This record gives sequence, C-alpha cells and structure tokens, in this order.
Amino acid sequence: MSGGMSQRLRAFAEKDGRGYPDWAMRYLPVVRRLNSRGSSARRILEIGANQNGLSRFLDKRVVAVDVEAEHLMEARATQNVLPVVASIDQLPFADDAFDVCASVDTFEHIPSRQRTEAVKEVARVMAPRAAAVITFPSGEGAAEAEAWVRNRYEAHCGGTLRWLEEHAQEGLPDPGPIFIQFQRSLGESHRVSVAKNANLRVWRWMWLVLMCGWPGRGNALVQAGLRVVTPVLTRLHAGHCYRVMVWVEPRSEAGS
Repeated sequence: MSGGMSQRLRAFAEKDGRGYPDWAMRYLPVVRRLNSRGSSARRILEIGANQNGLSRFLDKRVVAVDVEAEHLMEARATQNVLPVVASIDQLPFADDAFDVCASVDTFEHIPSRQRTEAVKEVARVMAPRAAAVITFPSGEGAAEAEAWVRNRYEAHCGGTLRWLEEHAQEGLPDPGPIFIQFQRSLGESHRVSVAKNANLRVWRWMWLVLMCGWPGRGNALVQAGLRVVTPVLTRLHAGHCYRVMVWVEPRSEAGS
C-alpha cells in the first residue's frame, strides 16, 4: 500500500476517535445516554481524561482532570478541553460546579482506599440537577479476560501493558460500594443505576486484533475497517460484559 493511501486511510480512521475501538467502546455508550437526556449542559467535567477523551466523542468543551500533565497536553492537542492537573479525591472546584461529571475507566487505576473519597468528591461538585457516570471494568470475567490479554500480549510482543499491570495491582472495583456511596452523598434527589458495557467476547477479540499488528505495525487498512464496524461493537452489551457503568441521574429524568 502506498504511503499516501495509508495516510488517507489513517486520517479517515482517526478523525473522530472511532478508529480506536477500545476508546469508542468506552465512550459512545456514555455519549448516547447523555444525549438521550436532551441536556444542554455547559459545565462538563471529565476526571481521568486522556488523549481520546469525552470531548472528542461528545463534541463539547470539557474540563479535563488528570494527575499526569502529559495526558492532558495530548488531549488539548486534539480536543476542546480545559486541562487541570489534580487528583480525583481532591478536586479543586467549588460545590455544585458541574452539570455533568464523568470518570471513564479511571477508578481501577486508583487505590481502593481512595475510591470512596473519589465518589464523595464527584457528588460534591455535581450541581443539584447534574448527572454523573463512573465506568470501570469489574467482576471475575473481566479479571480473567485481562489475564488472558496480559499473557497473550507478552507472548506476541514480549512486553507488558502498563494499564493492565495497574489493574492487577489495585484490583478491579466493585460497583456496590460506589452505588451505595452515591446514594449516601445525594440522598433522594438522584437515582443510581448500573448498566453493562462491552461484551466480553467482543472485548477479547478487539484486543487480539490490536496485538496482531494494529496500529503499531502500520496496518492502516484494518484501522479504517475498524472505524466502520466500531459503532456496532459499542452496542453489544448482552451476556457477560467487561465494563460496568454506574449512572447517577436526577430522579425526574430517570423515570422515577
């Protein structure tokens, strides 16, 4: 494949993040639910932002928080974000500051002892009619799938994946304590619910594709093809899933 064609295919795949199925599977279900609320939220916070964060998929300005400035600079280069270096359990914002709060695949990277304080902080900065979503891999099936990926990545590539090592070190979160802490922090004003995200078989297949050469070995054609099928993959939530989404919504909007 010529260099020019490869560049055009990669540009097609990368223009809105959907050529990266792992990121799209994290964010598109969140964006669809936020959009279904018909919200005109202007004050949006993402905690644990990265180079393909909420702003890329939601197409709105986002206050992006991360403990690593490098992650925020990568996000700022491609997205409409206001970067803030801070820890999730000590957010530098006033009470009731945001209409939407999101933390996508971040809780599994923070020590388990800090997770309760992190939920309290998210609840604190939520406006009275705000919504929030916390997503993370959880459960025995997710842990087994990560071990499968870890072993095969080492066999194929001869190395380790930092994020998987952090998951193993900190332990995957249990949605139960997070659910309960939101209820305690917000009382009767909000409804807390749990939804599934990313069928386990699809998630494992996706990482097998990634390990077999894309994008690190330049397979731009596969990357472009993934952008076409990714929106379908993000709707496959039946059966055992890799990720859970803890949703916090005002009761009048949650059908209660």
